[in-house]
Amino acid sequence: MLYENGYDIKILNTINFKKSMKYNPFAYLRSEKDILKLVQTIIANTKGDGEKAGEDFWVKAEKLYYTALIGYIYYEAPEEEKNFKTLLDMIDASEVREDDETYMNPIDRLFEALEKKDPSHFAVKQYKKYKLAAGVIELRRTLHHYFSEICTS
Repeated sequence: MLYENGYDIKILNTINFKKSMKYNPFAYLRSEKDILKLVQTIIANTKGDGEKAGEDFWVKAEKLYYTALIGYIYYEAPEEEKNFKTLLDMIDASEVREDDETYMNPIDRLFEALEKKDPSHFAVKQYKKYKLAAGVIELRRTLHHYFSEICTS
């Protein structure tokens, strides 16, 4: 009906990208507000069924993480790298080693270099908030382990 009336129809299939029109929302980002909208859209469309309010902490951490990465891509990446492939590559490079707290993955080093260049950079601020949240998670895990041992002895 729309097509017959002259509308240009585009399909964004987030389940099967091979059936998608390859829409690139990064091409339409113009501000930090747009970055936040894109992150909110990603979160809303990848949320599992039946998630509880108790998981809100994790969702907030995920939002900070995506905002930092997309902010980096928006401000720092060359035009040809402003896309979901770059975002996925960055996520893949974000290795965490639970047995080595001093380990810095390539993304940590990327943001460390950016912070040296511009400490007030939007993406740096978001990444620091995300890392702070990760520290809280580690603290909770450590305390849980400690108190579990005390309570079971």
